[in-house]
Amino acid sequence: MTVFHSRASACLRLLTRIGVWVSAVGGLVLPWTIMLAVDHVVHHIPLHRASQSFRLHLFAPGYNLFLVGILTAVPFAVLALVILFHLGMAPAQVPLIGRRRAMGLTCAAFGMLAVAGWTHVDVLIHPDAQGALAYFFLPIVLLFLLPVGYGIGRLAARVLLPHRTT
Repeated sequence: MTVFHSRASACLRLLTRIGVWVSAVGGLVLPWTIMLAVDHVVHHIPLHRASQSFRLHLFAPGYNLFLVGILTAVPFAVLALVILFHLGMAPAQVPLIGRRRAMGLTCAAFGMLAVAGWTHVDVLIHPDAQGALAYFFLPIVLLFLLPVGYGIGRLAARVLLPHRTT
């Protein structure tokens, strides 16, 4: 094994670890962070009062803030498992495969993040009785978006990262 392959393998292992933890923890914290941000920016509530209200309503009946966090975290936990098993098992001898897989998973992660963020912001800014149904359909949409975003990322990687024969 050459120095290049061991360096690429170490970088790929580090990228896999970072991706797993950011996806798992970020998926859980994302809706709660957006809730605090919308309270502070849109409704002009000071951060300390918004965080106190959030802590009081986290498990309160009728608010279901914990359930919203769990429902959003499930697709990101699946993404973390895909990162762990798909990117973590990339062969170190062919660094192009690892790069293409990483670009596909990055595209899927950013697509999921954009849809989840937009859904949460839209439901919080425009509260409605049926708006809460978006939280129940969000995991299904995000799980559908995972392979679609991965495919788009792999196609982009095939175009942007051509195979080098040298």
